[in-house]
Formats: sequence, C-alpha cells, structure tokens
Amino acid sequence: MKNNLVKILVGLCAVALIAMIAVFLSLNSIVKNGVTAFGPEVIKAPIQLDGVSISAFSGRGEIKGLVVGNPEGFKTPNAVKLGTASLQVKPASLLGDKIVVQSIRADGAELTFEGSLSGSNLSKIQENVDAYVASLIGPAAKDKKSAPGKKLQVDEIIISNAKINLSMTILGGKAVSVPLPDIKLTGLGQGPEGLTPAEVIKVVMKEVM
Repeated sequence: MKNNLVKILVGLCAVALIAMIAVFLSLNSIVKNGVTAFGPEVIKAPIQLDGVSISAFSGRGEIKGLVVGNPEGFKTPNAVKLGTASLQVKPASLLGDKIVVQSIRADGAELTFEGSLSGSNLSKIQENVDAYVASLIGPAAKDKKSAPGKKLQVDEIIISNAKINLSMTILGGKAVSVPLPDIKLTGLGQGPEGLTPAEVIKVVMKEVM
C-alpha cells in the first residue's frame, strides 16, 4: 500500500513537472497569442505583433514589431507603432495568480493622434478600454475580485524617445511629427489583488492622453 502511494505521488510530481516545462517552453506563443487575441477585444482595433522572446528562467524578454491599429472610421494607418520593447518579469510569478512585471521599457515609440469633429483615435481607444473595464467590474462598482483571469503588478513602465504624429481626419491621413516627453509610471497593481491587463492599458492610455 505504501509503495503504491509513493508511486502515485512520484507520478503526480512527474506530471506537474512536465506541465511546468510545457508552460515555460510555450510561454512566447502564449504571450503573443494573448496580445493579438485579447488586445483587440479591449481596444476595438487590430493589433499586430511580430514576435515575443521571454526567458522563463531569467524573466528577461523582448517584444518586437508591435503595431496597434485604429478604430473604425479613422484614416491614418495606425495609432501606435513600436519597434522593440524590453521587459523584466519575476519568473516565480509566472505560475501564480498575479504576474509581477518588474520593468517595461519602450524606446522610440511612434504614436499617431488623429483628430476629427467627433473626437480622436486615441480618445476612442481610451473610451473602448474604459467600457471594457466597466463591463468586467459591473454596475455595482468596484470589486476587482469579480474580474476574471490573471492579474498584473507592473513596478515600472518607461516610454522614452517617442514621437507623436498629429493629424486631422479631413487631411486624409497626412500628419506632422513632434517629440513626446518621456513617460514614467510606477507601482501599478502593487496591492494584493493586482490589476487586470485592461486596467493597466487604461492607466497607460490616460497618461498618454
């Protein structure tokens, strides 16, 4: 009987180890698919991502070729274009309920602000994010525990050397570029409950706006 229990425990440990290895090996595709599938649902605009490279053991990673499109009705090609961004994740948190992102650094981002009589592309994305977050929380207000999925803690976000293209819809997509001041955000989701990915997006969009 004792031998059988030992065999069962060893078998369960082996299955758990295999599952952990599978998660680590497929982490890049999980993140990429999450961004390109979950993101458009939140912002109501297309998202393209060339690649994700994250080491589950060191927690270091890189995101390449991120392009955020515009909501319907705008003429410029995209709202955000980013060549590369680096990030540092706490490896042990990847298997928990709250993923701890220690740093996100985006250098050389290109944003496009397209204005029209009814608003702008960035304000429309902000509205879409606000609506998505409100749908998670529900009309009763404000219990973050009701929002499903993994939560995030983001210790630091730095956006540097960015520029913004200013355009009016009536110009048919033409724009003039100006430099954007550096943006630094710290301490997002550091409480025990963390933030949903949509809530993190909301904070960043508010700062950009």
